Amino acid sequence: MTTYDLPTTPTVSSASFGLQSNTQVFQSPLSGATQVVELTGARWYATYTVPPLTPSESGVWLAFLTKLRGQANSFYGYDPARKTAQGALGGTPLVNGATQTGNSLVTDGWSTSVTGVMKAGDYLAYATSGGRSLHMVVADANSDGSGNATFTIEPSIRVSPADDAAIITASPACVMRLTADAVTWDETLAQTIGISFSAEEVI
Repeated sequence: MTTYDLPTTPTVSSASFGLQSNTQVFQSPLSGATQVVELTGARWYATYTVPPLTPSESGVWLAFLTKLRGQANSFYGYDPARKTAQGALGGTPLVNGATQTGNSLVTDGWSTSVTGVMKAGDYLAYATSGGRSLHMVVADANSDGSGNATFTIEPSIRVSPADDAAIITASPACVMRLTADAVTWDETLAQTIGISFSAEEVI
């Protein structure tokens, strides 16, 4: 499987991006009371729309979609509206400690004593043995006097990153694949081409 980058020219004009949680709901047939069980397997999903393109402009996007070969290959998908963090960032952040799990990520290597080094709604990513993981920071976090910072994140860690794995804060992305094998683009008599496609995270 080959993983490609999303084309950047022309840029995506609109997108739907979100997290699909994985839960099961059980309801008592007698009392109507419900019980919710949260399972692993939450994944990011997206629908990307490219602005109307001329035939000459559309080539890079058509080639990208065709190279995906339906669901055979994958690409690095991200939230186009939040490619840049709102937090101050700074330093060279790394994962601090192996075998981390759950919804807390311990890191180091940040600039020291920064208030709001990352803010709620910012994304971060890191590489693992299973690919690249993408998380949203769901609470503001500060770095301490040694450049350490601990983040509350969603979804929970599926594959523990290695100690000193690089924290990606610029256009953080996860590995995604198309939700269907069929790839179609719309053409008009005015010779404009419309492209829209949906994908979900590979887990």
